Amino acid sequence: MKRKTFFTLFIFILVSSLLVMSGCASKQHLKTIDEQKAQLDKANSRIKELEKRVNDLNNSIRNTESSIQEAEGERRKLSNSISNLKSQISMMERERGELEQKISDGKASLDKVTKRISSLNSQIKSLKNELNEKEILISSKDDEIVALQNSLSQLNDEISNLNQQISSLQNEKNALAAQVDETIASKKKITTILSVLLAVAVIIAIVGFAKGMKK
Repeated sequence: MKRKTFFTLFIFILVSSLLVMSGCASKQHLKTIDEQKAQLDKANSRIKELEKRVNDLNNSIRNTESSIQEAEGERRKLSNSISNLKSQISMMERERGELEQKISDGKASLDKVTKRISSLNSQIKSLKNELNEKEILISSKDDEIVALQNSLSQLNDEISNLNQQISSLQNEKNALAAQVDETIASKKKITTILSVLLAVAVIIAIVGFAKGMKK
């Protein structure tokens, strides 16, 4: 009788222990899985945030490139305008020189040539003022282009840095996903083992009771 009572108590303790172990293991695995999934969600959120930043920067790059093209187009127009002004000034100065030579040689009417020279001087002065303004504008446009190119370089550097961060987070995310899968697989394995042990304990208990009843 004592042996039967002891055996019953042993089986009860064994089954209870297995149930407790199963519950504890399940809770611990669930906690671990929740923590890992929280880290995974955090990594995903950070990746989306960085990808949005990269997208914004790419838009800024396109706008900056467009501004550079526009500024370079304006610079070309200014450069062409300056070339035309210099050509006009050169032609007028050459004509003025020829007229002054005629006066010196006494081959032209002084009054008529003097008026023309005065007109040429006035036009040359006006063109030179316009030329100076254009040269100031083209210098300003050059500074603008340099600033835009520097900004473009900085944007590309920032995107490169963000892409490295995204790559690192993707690796971290993949590692976390693998850990989650491993934890789930471990939980299933332990649950299976404990279920088998519990089943064995129940079978032993049934067999034990059956033998006890025969006696």
